[in-house]
Amino acid sequence: MKSIILFTLITIFLTSNPLSQSSLIGTIKTEDNVPVNTATIVLTNASSNQKTISDNQGNFIFSNLSAGNYNIKVQRAGFLEFEKELEIRENEQKKIDIILILDVFSFEEVSIVSESMGLTDKTPYNIHTLDAREITLKGSPSGVMGLIQNEPGVNAAEMGHGIVKPFIRGLGFSRVATIYQGGKLENHQWGADHGLGLNDLGISSVDIIKGPASLLYGSGALGGILVMNDDEHYLHSGHLSGNLGTTINTVSSGVRTYGSIGKKWKNGFYLATDLAYENHADYFDGNYRLIGNSRFNSSTMRLHSGFQSSNYKGKLSYSYNQQLLGIIEDDEMDDDESLATFRSDRAMQLPFQDVTDQLLSYRQELRFSDNWNSQMDVVYHHNKRKEIEDAFDEIDLGLDQHHLFYNLRAIHQASDKFSGTYGVQGSVLSMKNLLDAEEILIPNASYYEQALYALGTFKPSENHTFQGGLRFDYRNMNADANQENIIEEGYVLPGEPENRMLDLDFLGVTGSMGYTYRHNKYNMLKFNLSSGFRSPDIAELLSNGPHPGTNRFEVGNIDFRREQSLQADATWLKNTKHVSIALSAFGNYVNNYIFFVDSGDTTSSGLNIWEFRQTDAFLYGGEIEFTFKPKGNNRFQIATHANIIRGLDLTSDDNLTFVPADRIGIAPSFRPIKEKPLHIKLGYDYVFQQNRPGIGENSTSGYHLVNAQIQYAFELNTKKLEIGLSGFNLLNQVYFDHISILRAFEVTSPGVNAMLNVRFSF
Repeated sequence: MKSIILFTLITIFLTSNPLSQSSLIGTIKTEDNVPVNTATIVLTNASSNQKTISDNQGNFIFSNLSAGNYNIKVQRAGFLEFEKELEIRENEQKKIDIILILDVFSFEEVSIVSESMGLTDKTPYNIHTLDAREITLKGSPSGVMGLIQNEPGVNAAEMGHGIVKPFIRGLGFSRVATIYQGGKLENHQWGADHGLGLNDLGISSVDIIKGPASLLYGSGALGGILVMNDDEHYLHSGHLSGNLGTTINTVSSGVRTYGSIGKKWKNGFYLATDLAYENHADYFDGNYRLIGNSRFNSSTMRLHSGFQSSNYKGKLSYSYNQQLLGIIEDDEMDDDESLATFRSDRAMQLPFQDVTDQLLSYRQELRFSDNWNSQMDVVYHHNKRKEIEDAFDEIDLGLDQHHLFYNLRAIHQASDKFSGTYGVQGSVLSMKNLLDAEEILIPNASYYEQALYALGTFKPSENHTFQGGLRFDYRNMNADANQENIIEEGYVLPGEPENRMLDLDFLGVTGSMGYTYRHNKYNMLKFNLSSGFRSPDIAELLSNGPHPGTNRFEVGNIDFRREQSLQADATWLKNTKHVSIALSAFGNYVNNYIFFVDSGDTTSSGLNIWEFRQTDAFLYGGEIEFTFKPKGNNRFQIATHANIIRGLDLTSDDNLTFVPADRIGIAPSFRPIKEKPLHIKLGYDYVFQQNRPGIGENSTSGYHLVNAQIQYAFELNTKKLEIGLSGFNLLNQVYFDHISILRAFEVTSPGVNAMLNVRFSF
């Protein structure tokens, strides 16, 4: 591993070339002197066409330019297009400052998730994009979930800082698909104590699609999608570029060090790498009580190489991530049983998880003509999970999983009014128990799935956009309980087949249709009707054993049918120069909803027996976001947000479990010094009492959360030093999040946390 890293860095440095004799360096800002990031800049002349994107400070550069006349065009959602003719002389390093004018006719908060998937700014899906490069949020102990869990409608189910999983509009576990390096991440999301396992290393932004998106990514996208977009800063610079940074968290004495470096050459070839290591001790709650064994650490490396030209982009990436995660036990709040040691103790202790992920991916984008282009993603993912409970040299639960995911699609721009995306998508997954695993929860299993899909967009006029699609899926699952240790541990397949093997099939058709109406220059309405599905996962079908670290014996059911949902979603967007509003409402009926419940029985060894069951469910609710910028003071704004979610079991008329509490928040932000990159943001959230508990749950009290962030950037010629200081739970509240995995054991959430970030970019 060290040799690979060293070789990559040496290769990049040795092959670096200085800037050519002629170049164009620019900065893009608003009328209020605020940097504009992610703006698209196109530079053309008679013989070439170059494209780049502005960074977080609005900077961009074109290198290796020949002398001559050029046309520069700048586009950014929410602003009027900028265009200008330039003359660049021989040996000149030309500089240009560009001012973009706000366009009140546009809707800045509506993002483009994926042009290649046919999702445009008029797509009727409920979509939001979060910037993962924000310095005050880098290095959250909760990983990527620390960035997105305050988005309305999005929540995090925690088992300590190191084990966090996403919920979107009340749906989580295997119902939220995560797209990482172009592939659908499969890392045993079915387990309550299995986290998302991703940090923000090398990630520029996260796209959140709320509601069924099975049309795009199939099973597992019933609740929504999280799309992790790589930070490809090296593609927009003619020289060696990168960053080095450190994050310190006081609540867990956590330290994270990270760095990225990359270079693109004139011939279109590029190399890059991202590295990070973080280490956390046990966190303390609002009573300054250490929560024993909440410690964790991780090591991450990412390598990228590829080639880019005007009509082609190929990218090969490899990621390695190892996590050592302490498991908080259910009797932790009993002082006599607590695993807490001393404040700075970081040594792993029993029980803990050892999780290793390796991903190898290839993405290709190819433009055949002005009307046809294609995209291909092929991703191989190896996940090895060890849960170690009784002794350091013994593995209680050990799972070894291999997953191959592919997605091939063609995009046709038939006319100005119609475009279509047509694709084939599939997965091959194989999961085996490690031979030295002491306990068996599920048998060896594998599945193959294949899908065909089509998505079309029809835009008869500027004010009307229609979008619809259709998808067909087939999944075949096999289970095999003939491995020696599976037999020795007494695992029995449901139905007790003589050959100890099972074969199951799931298939179906899903669709989506939506309409976007632009009423006038300030208002937009979106309506969408989506059908989503999810095939039961391996654990829900085949569990029949003890789950280490949870004090449970879990039982599945092979007679489960696939979940099928139908969601109606409506969104109103309003955007003027001073006011922005996004108001959404949804209703989601889920047929054959699978849930997990304590049966009330115990095994002969004293383990509680938990069962997966199936019912019909209905979830509904909404989100609102409101932003106000006062007239005459463009350096100040105030944003508010709120969401409510309800979940009902239609068979028993009970509430569903894991439905988050209502939440409302306000976040004023301002830049106190004109023309200075100083930014201050405050935040207050009130989480209401959750008095609609599901089966086996208790109500949770409401609580207040106060946060604050301040950041400043020092410009050092072409380099930059950023400092960010964030404070979370500044009132040091003692509280339980209703969807916390640890709520049932009354393990309190983290207390006040000061997070310091320092990042140097070059």
